[in-house]
Amino acid sequence: MKADHDILIRISPDQGKVTVEEDDNGVLSRKSIDKDSLLECFRNSIFQEHEGMFSGFLPLNTISVFQSNLGKQFTLWYPKLYADVSLYDTPYSHFPIPRLVFRFSLSNEGKVSDCRIGVVEDETPTPETVMYHYPFSNVSRGSGHLCVGANTLPVYKKQHKAFHLPAFLLSIPNNMHSFSKSNNKLELDYREFMEHLKGKDPAYYYSDILIPSGMTLGKFIRL
Repeated sequence: MKADHDILIRISPDQGKVTVEEDDNGVLSRKSIDKDSLLECFRNSIFQEHEGMFSGFLPLNTISVFQSNLGKQFTLWYPKLYADVSLYDTPYSHFPIPRLVFRFSLSNEGKVSDCRIGVVEDETPTPETVMYHYPFSNVSRGSGHLCVGANTLPVYKKQHKAFHLPAFLLSIPNNMHSFSKSNNKLELDYREFMEHLKGKDPAYYYSDILIPSGMTLGKFIRL
């Protein structure tokens, strides 16, 4: 502002009045304004620069990412409908699976933790996408939390490399932990369930196996 152009604001608390006096080269003007107009004037005069933050190169098929001071939380949509899995020592190569999403945390040091697996409708994912109970084992009903047992989780110094994590988690041998036949429509025991699904088309899950959990993908991401 020029030195010969002054603005004086007078506030009278008892009367609730705000008077603005302006001296422009000796020409004096005066007007009354309300307090809301004064506050708005102050807000508009404050310049705030909101710095953005570059996410870095994200893991392939990331549908959601949450960042904190400690690291990031990713949710990945898994594009494959077949996986090499095992039940105890019995391998099941190229085994059909339903459409899955994986949620996990990655620390600033690249350490993986809090892994969760969810079953979703086989469609383009949205926050409203329907979810189903996980029909296999090692995953807690409701939370989707994966028990990895004594297995050591990988470290990803470069976060985009974490797209390998879903395949690694699926390769962990399954046991009876957290398995329930109430999570499949046919109420099959685990061994019978695996033998029954072997060789089936992945679409069979949606017609004959999966049970809706009442969860949506949007809620799962925020668990």
